[in-house]
Amino acid sequence: MDSYRFYLSARAFYAICWTTMVTVNLVFMVEVAGLDPLQMVLVGTALEFSVFLFEIPTGVVADMVSRRLSVIIGHLVVGLGFLIIVIWPTFTVIVLSQIIWGFGYTFISGAYAAWLTSEIGVERANEAFLRGSQISHAASLIGIVLAISLAHVSLALPIAAGSVGLVVLSVGMMCLMREDHFQAATPDQRETWAAMQEVFLSGVKAIRGRPVLVSMLGITLMFGMFSEGIDRLFTPYLIEGYEFPTLGELNSVTWWGIIAAISSLFGLAATTIARRFVDLKNQLRLTHVLSLCLLGVSGSVLLLANVEGFYLVLACYWLMGALRSAYGPLMSAWLNRLLPEAARATLFSMYGQADAMGQSFGGPVVGLLAKNVTIGFALGASALALLPTLPLFNRMARNLEGKS
Repeated sequence: MDSYRFYLSARAFYAICWTTMVTVNLVFMVEVAGLDPLQMVLVGTALEFSVFLFEIPTGVVADMVSRRLSVIIGHLVVGLGFLIIVIWPTFTVIVLSQIIWGFGYTFISGAYAAWLTSEIGVERANEAFLRGSQISHAASLIGIVLAISLAHVSLALPIAAGSVGLVVLSVGMMCLMREDHFQAATPDQRETWAAMQEVFLSGVKAIRGRPVLVSMLGITLMFGMFSEGIDRLFTPYLIEGYEFPTLGELNSVTWWGIIAAISSLFGLAATTIARRFVDLKNQLRLTHVLSLCLLGVSGSVLLLANVEGFYLVLACYWLMGALRSAYGPLMSAWLNRLLPEAARATLFSMYGQADAMGQSFGGPVVGLLAKNVTIGFALGASALALLPTLPLFNRMARNLEGKS
C-alpha cells in the first residue's frame, strides 16, 4: 500500500481504537478500580518511567533493524497492555499495564515518524503529520460513540474492544505496511553493543551541535512536567468538584462522550487552521507558533483551575486541548526538518524520553499537591511549569534569525 495513504488510514483506525479505549478509561480507574488522585498520578508516573527507560533502546533498534517492525510491535504491545486492565482492575495491575503500555509506546514514538519520512520524504511527511492529525480527530468521533454505547453495558467493555482493535491493527500492518527506503544495519552490526552505541552517540552529537535542538529538548522536558497534571487529574477534578447536568434518561457516562467528542471537534478545527495557515517550511515562524500554542495552553489551564462553573471549566479544557492538538504535529514537523536521517528514530526517541522524564518528575509533585492541598491548586501549579519555555523559544528564534 502507498505509504502516505497507509499512514493516514492507519491513523484513522488507530484513532477509533484509541478513543474507544480511553474515553472512559480514567472514569473506569476512579469508579471501578477506586483510585484516588495520588494513585491516578502514580499510575501515570509508572507509564512515563517505562517510556523513559525504553525510549532510547527501542529507538536505536528501530534505526538499526527495522522501523516498520518496531511500529508493528508497538501497536501489539500497547493493545495487550490495555487489555489486562479490564481483567484485573486493581491499582497494582493497572500500574503494571501502564508499564507495558509505555514499553509498547516507545516502539512507536520515534520509529513511526522516522519510517514515514524515509518512505515519502520530509516535505510530504510533515504534511502527513498535520493531515493525519485532522483525520484522527474526525475518526475519533466514531470511537467515542462506540465507547459510550459499550459503557452503558459495562465500563470495561470499551477498553477491551479498543485494545483488541489495536491487536488487529498490528496484524493489518504486517500485511500492508511497506519499507522500501530504509537501510538496515548488517547482521553483524546488530549484534554488537558498539554499533548501537555509535548510533546513539551520533544522535547526541547532532543535538549538541545545534543550540536550537538543545533548547527544544528543554521545552519538551517542561511540557512533560506540565502534561501529567492535566492528563491525570482533570477527570477526578470534574467528578469530585461538579455535579454533572442531567441528560434525560442518559447517565453521567454520556457526559464523558460529549466532552471527548467536542474535544475532537476543537482539535480538528485547530489542526485544520494550522494546516491551512502555518508555513511548515518557515522554521522561524513555526517556532513563534509553537510558543504561542504553549502560552495559550498554560493560560487556559490556569483559568480552568480558578474559574467556577461546569461549562466554564469545560470551555477552558476544550481550548487547552485544541492548542495541544495543533502543537503536537507542528512540533514533529519542526523537529523533522532538523534531524539527520541516519539517527532520526533515535533522536525522536530522545525527545520522547525528555517528555517522559518531565512527566515522571512532575507527576508525583502534582499528585502530592492534589492530595494535600486541592486538585485545582495542583492543576494551576502544573500550568506554571510551561512559563519557562518562553525564554527558550526566544533563544531559539534568535538562533534561527542569526542563520537567516
